[in-house]
Amino acid sequence: MLHEILLSLSGVRSPVWTQPGQSRQEEGGDMNQYVSPPEHEMLQTLARLHELHVQIKSATARVSRKHRSMVCRAVSSSIADFHLGKFVDTIVQVETSILNKDAGYVGAYDIVPLSTLVSEFAPWMRRMEWLSSLAKQLDPSDNKVLEKQSTAASILNFLERETHTGYSDIEEMAIGLLTVAHKAWMRAVSFWILYGKLPTSGADDFCIKKNSRPSSTMDTFLLDHSLAPKLLSPAGANVLLSIGSALDQLRSRVASAADTIKGSDDPAMSLLPLHMRQLESLQYPLTSSRLESVLFSINQSISENALVEILPRTKVLQLLKVTLDYLLVGHGEFAVSLIAHADARVMNRQQAQTSTRPIRRVGRVDDMAIKDAEINSVLVKAMAELAALRGDEDPDDDVFNFARKSLSLKPVDSVSQPLMVSTLLPTPAIMTMAMPSSSPLHIFLSAQDITTYGVLNANLLSIRRAGLHLSGLWKLTAQRRSFPTPLGPPRSATPAGRMLLAGRRVRDGNRMKRTRRHWTCASNALFLINELESYLEGEVIQSSWIQFQHWLAGDDRLGSASARSSRPTTASSTGQSRFTDASFGASYSDAKSPPSDPRVLAAAHRVYLQALKSALFLDDETFINVLKTLLGQIDHLVALFSRLQAVWDGLDLQEDDGVVDALTDYAHDEREVLAEMDRTSEAIKACIAGLIDKVREVEKEERSGTNTLLGGLSLADANASNFVPWQARTVNRLVMKLDSLAARRDDDKNGNDILDDYDDD
Repeated sequence: MLHEILLSLSGVRSPVWTQPGQSRQEEGGDMNQYVSPPEHEMLQTLARLHELHVQIKSATARVSRKHRSMVCRAVSSSIADFHLGKFVDTIVQVETSILNKDAGYVGAYDIVPLSTLVSEFAPWMRRMEWLSSLAKQLDPSDNKVLEKQSTAASILNFLERETHTGYSDIEEMAIGLLTVAHKAWMRAVSFWILYGKLPTSGADDFCIKKNSRPSSTMDTFLLDHSLAPKLLSPAGANVLLSIGSALDQLRSRVASAADTIKGSDDPAMSLLPLHMRQLESLQYPLTSSRLESVLFSINQSISENALVEILPRTKVLQLLKVTLDYLLVGHGEFAVSLIAHADARVMNRQQAQTSTRPIRRVGRVDDMAIKDAEINSVLVKAMAELAALRGDEDPDDDVFNFARKSLSLKPVDSVSQPLMVSTLLPTPAIMTMAMPSSSPLHIFLSAQDITTYGVLNANLLSIRRAGLHLSGLWKLTAQRRSFPTPLGPPRSATPAGRMLLAGRRVRDGNRMKRTRRHWTCASNALFLINELESYLEGEVIQSSWIQFQHWLAGDDRLGSASARSSRPTTASSTGQSRFTDASFGASYSDAKSPPSDPRVLAAAHRVYLQALKSALFLDDETFINVLKTLLGQIDHLVALFSRLQAVWDGLDLQEDDGVVDALTDYAHDEREVLAEMDRTSEAIKACIAGLIDKVREVEKEERSGTNTLLGGLSLADANASNFVPWQARTVNRLVMKLDSLAARRDDDKNGNDILDDYDDD
């Protein structure tokens, strides 16, 4: 029986435990009649040890054969080979001692006390219970569904928790298995870190996954946080993703025959020995701080020695210049030309139906269909016009050529961009920057950044367009001040001629009095648009850009916090671009090592862009909705002025020269147009009041400290770049100017005439 017990403890199924497991009163309990209650309990202990050994062997065998996780298979094999092996060695040692009649086991008359045998295996009871719980963690419920299997992250986290225990033997076993698990996990991580490739074995269990819908080469992979162990902090996980993505980008760059890296076929491979030595310096079990230190060191090495070669700093600065001049409408001529060509395109499409269009639909083009090719042709014509105006030795030729090749105007679904105002064309359109998928510029500029720039561009162009259209109203001088001259001799000297002249003057005077309120409304809207445009483009964008320039130049001094308020100008009016690129090379003698790491530049750029978007009020849904309504009403009012001029011309021909159009009732049309102008003017006044109130709310939040731009920024980007963006602390200036508009509106209600301030001589 003793031999059978020892054989069963080694993991062999034996019927010896079926009898001690029965109660003494059960049928078939022949062996129990020879066993006392204390001996029965001791046999129960050995039976439990036998069952645990069998369960652990079965579970580890299943995990080693079928589990998808390489880490789980490594832990399972270590349990079966090392820890169960030590248990079997203990059994062999006990059996050898008994056969050799060791006095520590064998007593008089060659009797081996059962208590001695149990006491020898007693320490293994706690160990086998713990190994059984670990085996269940590795293979819960003996399932065959991959989704229900344990992951490397869960096992690593479990073993990490189990190292903090009061039992020294359990702690030693947990540390040993954790070391095995860390080494297995690092094999997959090393393949990713050194070569930028996913592991060939256990890829389903790795925390880096292939992106099924990449928007660029830098989005080829994504991070699955559920598969990342707690050993890897969020910052370390992002760095791990960044390392492999950068290596994949480098490999793609090398594979491209058109763009071969200068000096070396693959700069990442030249860094391979250095990175391998850093990984070999790790001590197991791993610690989070040491692992992060190695990851950050490798990431910095790749950035400084490899990425800089495929994406030089000069290319990044050139790209930033394009975004500033063309996407943020810093190039005045570009914005004006684009708006002019878009207006010409729309005018040609609706010219035939202008006179027959209902009064309520005048100026509204949302029902007009325009093809995608026509949309992009507007940008092509604007670029061609700018190219014709450029000199042969223009210093910005490279920037212009890059913009001309990469920028395009494409339609977009307004539902997908609720914070976008696009009035440039009947179909909502957005400016995009097309770059080849293999272009290294994707390291710096993501698809989301391009979309954000497109939304900012559409909103700024819409505001600029409204200002140009309102300013164009003042070309209708005859509507604002008309004083008919005498008819000329001899007719002017006759009583009939004098009566006709007096009648015309009375008629024109009545017309001016009737439309003066609408001119006042137009002047108020123009004042609001001009001040808003001056603040957004002349102060927010310029100040944010100056702050970013200081950081790009490596200047420790912060950018000027107080923006130099200036109205948007054109390059021809100032002799140069509104945002000069002098700061790109600004006194590096005073600067400290300008940043050149493309990913650090990208992190700073994301912080800059997010802060800029917040400072432009363009992430406020209420502000955008009111602005969208105001711009639509302005287009309607401008079109009504033109329609009214056509009606008055027809009335003058009918009354003065007797030219009668039987198909047109000009008097009825005049009443309809003036009534619609009254309604539109009231709507514009309500929108102006709503915008002013919203700006005041922002100013109050700024003073109370609840409106902090840094709250919406990515903490990882801010820490990676160490860049502090310019914060809009000058909204009070805009509020003061808009308060004067509110005072003007009050004067208008009291009957004061302020239109003459806007009349020309």
